[in-house]
Amino acid sequence: MLGLAGFIDTHSHIQLSGAPERAALEIEAARRAGVESMLLAPGAPGDWAPTRALAHAWGLGYLLGIHPLFVKYADEAALARLRAEVEASLEDPFFIGIGEIGLDGFVPGQDQAHAEAVFAECLAIARDYALPASIHVRKSASRVLMHLRRRMPAGGAVHAFNGSDQERESFLQVGLKLGFGGAATYGGCLRIRRLLAYVPVPAGVRETDAPDMPTSRRRDAFAHGALLLDTAPADILEAADAAAMLRALPLEAVAAVSRRNAIAAFPRLAPLLTRPDAFARRGRDTLD
Repeated sequence: MLGLAGFIDTHSHIQLSGAPERAALEIEAARRAGVESMLLAPGAPGDWAPTRALAHAWGLGYLLGIHPLFVKYADEAALARLRAEVEASLEDPFFIGIGEIGLDGFVPGQDQAHAEAVFAECLAIARDYALPASIHVRKSASRVLMHLRRRMPAGGAVHAFNGSDQERESFLQVGLKLGFGGAATYGGCLRIRRLLAYVPVPAGVRETDAPDMPTSRRRDAFAHGALLLDTAPADILEAADAAAMLRALPLEAVAAVSRRNAIAAFPRLAPLLTRPDAFARRGRDTLD
């Protein structure tokens, strides 16, 4: 266990895993494994309240936004509500920023103009309140970058980065960090592993995308009869092991660098991590 200076998972949906008791067990297991904090990202507007509630219950950070797979729920009223929710949350020490937002080029039949309008408004909210954002980019890097250059949030990270060298440099130039998770644990994911090996040290953050984006070890266990393929928050350590190996660094150094980068990307984390009721600092067992 790495103690308080442990890993910060900058992108998790563990609150949406569908089984609150299992989520609680997995969150507690993550703390015991050395995870210092997590950022909980909602999907649709209906996820905002449960995401906030779980963050408060465990002393975790949370984001507010509309995932690109759920933009069909984002009418003008929903976007107005998002702006109001964000403004009302600014005094909440557990509120960290905007997310998950972005564009997804793999969604069949999606109204692209509407998706881009939703993304643009989410970015405008981040910009107007000087907040960072967690950005979803899938087959959409050029369009995402266009919108970022028009309405740049106050930092943040590209979730599950898997782009070209040129895209890497473009996202770094606009001030975003790059998120790496379970995909880096697969030997066959050559591009992601090469990116992780050579991305500048101040640029990378660790994430799980739990319960999505399973690691290699979890997929192997599932193939041999394990009941669940879902990623757990503690799986960030397997992803960190891959980063340590690829960069020839001790695991503790990966933890320290990733922690520093996470705070740089999401500055509201810094005061949260020092609170006595923050996740890693709570003296009580939340399951009692």
